[in-house]
Amino acid sequence: MLFEGNEATLLELGRIGAVRLVTNDYALTEAQAVLRRCEFSLTDEEFTGLIRYLYECLTVTEDPENDEVLSNSGLLRDKKDIPVALGAMDSGSDYLVTGDKELSEKLDALSIITSSLLQLILGDQSATAPRRRAPRIKRKRVP
Repeated sequence: MLFEGNEATLLELGRIGAVRLVTNDYALTEAQAVLRRCEFSLTDEEFTGLIRYLYECLTVTEDPENDEVLSNSGLLRDKKDIPVALGAMDSGSDYLVTGDKELSEKLDALSIITSSLLQLILGDQSATAPRRRAPRIKRKRVP
């Protein structure tokens, strides 16, 4: 299987309904593009199976509106991550699980954790996710 480790465990928890994993169309399309890269050498059947599995594990929400993405162009240095960040803030989620350093440093709306820390939380209900105290920025709302 292509997904291994903490990420595989997290996806499986989403599939069985132990946690609710949320992403938006933009992030899922980005993941599909990555899976199509030649280093993975996936057949069409394998690719389709992985995407089907992701849909079993995740709730997929709509992307933020283009004007909202444009009005938040200063939110992050990597402009491609803005729809991901806005989607995370709009999702109503308790946590954003990411390995992206800029998202973890600047996103103010959610507790930011890595998949290994989430694994600790899920494995030990007494564990708490520390909030990062790095400088953060807030998004601009479109009137």
